[in-house]
Amino acid sequence: MSIPIPGPERAVGDLAYTVRVSRRARYARLRISPHEGLTVVVPQGFDQRQVPGLVESRRGWVEKVLGSFDQRRLTGVSDTGRELPTRIELSGIGESWTVTYRSLETKGVAARELAGEELLLSGPVDDAGLCRLALESWLRRRAAMRLVPQLERLATTYGFTYGSVSLRKQRSRWGSCSTRGTLSLNLKLLFLPPLLVRYIMIHELCHTRHMNHSRRFWAEVAKFDPDHASHDRQMRHAWRFVPGWFAVRE
Repeated sequence: MSIPIPGPERAVGDLAYTVRVSRRARYARLRISPHEGLTVVVPQGFDQRQVPGLVESRRGWVEKVLGSFDQRRLTGVSDTGRELPTRIELSGIGESWTVTYRSLETKGVAARELAGEELLLSGPVDDAGLCRLALESWLRRRAAMRLVPQLERLATTYGFTYGSVSLRKQRSRWGSCSTRGTLSLNLKLLFLPPLLVRYIMIHELCHTRHMNHSRRFWAEVAKFDPDHASHDRQMRHAWRFVPGWFAVRE
């Protein structure tokens, strides 16, 4: 049995993807999943300089599939609409925020934390796009304050080392690990149940030791998450926890 070896994450424009070299592959093909995002599987010896052109040539299909993931996110959570939120449940870090809006004549929308987990958005709040940008910036700050330290604690507790951490709003990939040990976490993890957040972190930390999904990799994951198989199955539908206002793309 051949084990596809994942390469570092790359991008063509706004389409992020990972390349995997497989000994069993006879030709290059594109695969998309809600968990792993877009993966280009190529046979050994394939000229990887051709990959960006291949991805671009299938852009229409890729965006259609990713759009279907977004639509299922929009219809699969309690907050199904595109309307701006009045309450934000960050289950992944155990926080629940009330959101209020104040109209001001400013160039942009600012998000400010008040006492009692209240978030105030002020500025031209009738512009939904500006409000979403402000909310995304705020979520990035919360993730940096809460998710990154959690990852650091797990790494310290279990003896993992990694290069750096990036926080990104990705359409489908929940996390990634580059060959240089750079970890990436999706901001959408903030909305997932804590056990699934922990699973993704363990999963990516284990990739710093095994850059594949071999038996050795899954044995490593099992050391730190005995229920990883159940958690992995749950991740196939984890997009349902992401509220519509954050999943939507302008």
